[in-house]
Amino acid sequence: MAAEDTTKQLNVLILSIHQEMGENFIKDVCSQASGGTGNVEIGDVRVHMDVLAGDPRLNASWDASLQKADALILIARFLDVISIDKMKAIYRRLPGETSTPISVVVVREEGETDFKISCPICGQKLWVRDIDSNKRGRCPNCKKAFTLPDQNDHLKAQLALMDRVPVMRVISGNTESARGALAQLVDRVSGRALEQAGGVDQEVLKQATIRVQVNPEDTV
Repeated sequence: MAAEDTTKQLNVLILSIHQEMGENFIKDVCSQASGGTGNVEIGDVRVHMDVLAGDPRLNASWDASLQKADALILIARFLDVISIDKMKAIYRRLPGETSTPISVVVVREEGETDFKISCPICGQKLWVRDIDSNKRGRCPNCKKAFTLPDQNDHLKAQLALMDRVPVMRVISGNTESARGALAQLVDRVSGRALEQAGGVDQEVLKQATIRVQVNPEDTV
């Protein structure tokens, strides 16, 4: 008698403003992926990935595709105003906050130390160095000064991400970083399933990062 296959199945939808960005992420996770589809095993979970890209307002089957997903990953690259507006359109069409788990992944090239945004005054596309985050800068086009943002913080603010949505950075072409982002999402889904079943596995809980509890009656 054949042994029972106890591997769990998880359908993860990769959301992107461009089809190629989603496909590249899947290929980074699984080198044998074909087009916008890929399969990989993370621990005891078999993950199936599909890409859903473009403008949800122009895709009649967008919402139906979302309903089939167990978890979601939104891919980000540049944070100029046009890219942000397209990502906003995607994020606003997602299920409610108590529904499908989601992670946001920011893709960087190997060795890249800056990122693209738009000037908040005139819209000029600008490169911001990581080391200049939180410093005052001046747009070369409109000459107006503003505080240069941290990339992750800027993305969180622009999309109005909830605290429960993590933003992770991965390196393009690096399998380890891409799989790490996917594994973090799989762990979250597994922990959520345990909570819904009425219990929390202590080993899973210890691997997660949770908020410290503060007793207002205690003083230092």
